[in-house]
Amino acid sequence: MYSIRDMQVSQVAYDRFVIELPPADADWRPLADPETLAETAAWLWQFGPTPLVAVVGTEKAIPGWLTAWSPRVMKWAPAGSKLGCAVVLTEQADLERFLREGVPHEHTVLMWPRVSPAKTFEALAVGGTEWKVTVDAVADVSHAGERFEVTQVA
Repeated sequence: MYSIRDMQVSQVAYDRFVIELPPADADWRPLADPETLAETAAWLWQFGPTPLVAVVGTEKAIPGWLTAWSPRVMKWAPAGSKLGCAVVLTEQADLERFLREGVPHEHTVLMWPRVSPAKTFEALAVGGTEWKVTVDAVADVSHAGERFEVTQVA
């Protein structure tokens, strides 16, 4: 287990890591805290190849906070959602802003493209599981952005 200030990173298998942020309370949210947000984004950014592809699941329309990244609607969507909206995060600062503005992240998946974001977008547009061969790793975000489960696909 690695301790990085407020967050805990555990390697739970040879190909899987879990990042757990401190729990939110009535006055504090982990992804609203600049230090916790910066540490989380830095760890995720350094984990694998960049830029990252982020897919946000929704039920009806593209969330307003996501429009700054020019999202594209995909046939593949994170579990528990009907519509997937994919964006490319080209800098660590983009990832920080994405994590902060998208709370709660109940249906968010981060992907580390193996070849290029374009290849991952093409596979997401097809739907199904085709996208899995285009990424090195994927992170499922849950518990309102307090838990990231990163799994290496390759």
